[in-house]
Amino acid sequence: MASFRPTNTHLTPSPGSSPRGTPRNRSPQPPKPTLLAFHGSGSNGMVHTVQLARVSKLLRPHFDIISLDAPFPSDAGPGILPFFDGCGPYYRWIPATAHVINKDMILNGLTPTGTPLPSAMPLEVETLVRTTVEKVRAKGGRVVGTIGFSQGTRVAAGLLRGSEIRRTIEQSLSSTPSTAHAETKALLQSTAWLDFHFGISVCGSYPPVLLPPSATELLRAHLQTTAEPEALEAEVVEMQNQKIEAPTLHIAGLHDHFLWAGRLFVATCFVEGADKSRVHEFDMEHHYPTQPADSETMAEWTLGAWKRVTDREEGVGYEGGS
Repeated sequence: MASFRPTNTHLTPSPGSSPRGTPRNRSPQPPKPTLLAFHGSGSNGMVHTVQLARVSKLLRPHFDIISLDAPFPSDAGPGILPFFDGCGPYYRWIPATAHVINKDMILNGLTPTGTPLPSAMPLEVETLVRTTVEKVRAKGGRVVGTIGFSQGTRVAAGLLRGSEIRRTIEQSLSSTPSTAHAETKALLQSTAWLDFHFGISVCGSYPPVLLPPSATELLRAHLQTTAEPEALEAEVVEMQNQKIEAPTLHIAGLHDHFLWAGRLFVATCFVEGADKSRVHEFDMEHHYPTQPADSETMAEWTLGAWKRVTDREEGVGYEGGS
């Protein structure tokens, strides 16, 4: 099993940034919100930074973007060679298995042994994300959203769903604090890093999402206070599998060989509608959009999603204040 490597991040710098620090005649600027980016299978954070170049050019005046390296070694993935030959090592977000995941397995949601396709985020991945978020926070910043490509969309979606689970439980306890279990309170504190509000999903992978183990642990602890013992696991699974309502922009290629999987991913795991999931299918294959107008669409949507988050937190246009 690959070891966790906390330094494997690639930061997309802001225009005018200087390694020598802030000039004396310029006041320090508050940290910009941060987006975490998750590459596809058989890639890495450096490659993903290059793939993101068009859209990150539009986003970086407003956001910092950190492209992470997945923890598990991999051969080069689809579309990586020959352009990124020599840019390894390459990684993946889930360990390689003895069997190849094929279309029939995905459509049925089962492995060759008849068990459900894995839906738990590997602990190494959760640790990488949590540590990255905590480092950003230690510098006064805040991680607010995700960008996922191909296999990375399963990680990004799991972080959105985990954040929704945490917020639902937190809101429930704020209205009835006397019912809170001590374990649940402790887990709410330890999962404070799960604070993702929106995401961009490019060339989506297949369902299910990869849910952080700590979110499942929190959910189980919370439901233990209300559920009958024999119904506990069924209630945990039911809430785990609820569709993601967080705003998510899905970018798909009409000529992508995996388009069917991405469509299934959206239909199975996301709520579509205003201020929720929105799908754009462009005239492209399995890669990021190359047309300037398409990148502008992604950037405009991201800025709008973040503005809605800040408006909601500030009580702008919402009843009941913050």
